[in-house]
Amino acid sequence: MRAVRKSRKERDIAIIILLMHTGLRVYELCALNIDDVMIRERSGYIVVRSGKGNKYREVPLNLTARRVLKAWIEVRGSDPGPLFPGRGGRHITARSIEYMISRYAYDARLENVTPHVLRHTFCKSLVDAGESLDRVAVLAGHADLNTTAKYTRPTRKDLQNSVDKLAWE
Repeated sequence: MRAVRKSRKERDIAIIILLMHTGLRVYELCALNIDDVMIRERSGYIVVRSGKGNKYREVPLNLTARRVLKAWIEVRGSDPGPLFPGRGGRHITARSIEYMISRYAYDARLENVTPHVLRHTFCKSLVDAGESLDRVAVLAGHADLNTTAKYTRPTRKDLQNSVDKLAWE
């Protein structure tokens, strides 16, 4: 995030924060229009009109996501059309977002950062925060709880933290 914020590009900041704080699939984010965003003072959501399996869902926005979206919309303007326009005013492409993320990852000296990794980060963070699998599944747009259950498997870091609790020093 430091590398992205350093760029001062409101669009890039909004894209990455949305991926990290909503768990949207990259193609879902690409397909968003300005009228798919509802922001109020203390709440907000994004309408995903054609998620995986052509499913509709509403994804709530936390304060962080609402703030960056407001900032981006101030820059973008509120005219109808794609939330994140690409070339020629059409929707930004998934490939453009993948390339943008890889550039920031390189600047931050991180490897293997993709839009899907940001989606996994969102889901894993919710599970680690104690959210129930059924809620995480709904937020992520998973049709099957078994898909969501993979976020309950401990990572190497989780296991290290567990054994560190037993250290005497």
